[in-house]
Amino acid sequence: MPVLFLNPMNPNETIVQRIAYDTTGWTEEDLRGGIVVDSIPEPENNGKIATLHINKDTKEMWYEYEEVPKSEIEILRDENRDLKIALAESVEAQQQDKIENQLAIAELVETLTTKGVL
Repeated sequence: MPVLFLNPMNPNETIVQRIAYDTTGWTEEDLRGGIVVDSIPEPENNGKIATLHINKDTKEMWYEYEEVPKSEIEILRDENRDLKIALAESVEAQQQDKIENQLAIAELVETLTTKGVL
């Protein structure tokens, strides 16, 4: 039977710190503070990090899940994608400014031409 061990420094904590599946040859001292259970439930396969918890009084077990932290490569990929998007938006804004400037120059030339200045 598996033996679950919690954080000995925090008796109110429910997070399982370690699990012993084979306690052959262990002394009473080794087992002190452990919680003997019949079996351990399997965590969901949802791509998240599963942390096993147990209620010491009822031996009820559950998992809490958290997102897997992104790797350095994933972070760099995201930054690269964001920079490419920002660059594309900047180029688009510059193109729009260029078009607006050309239209303004054309209007000015037309105005000057119709007034006989040119």
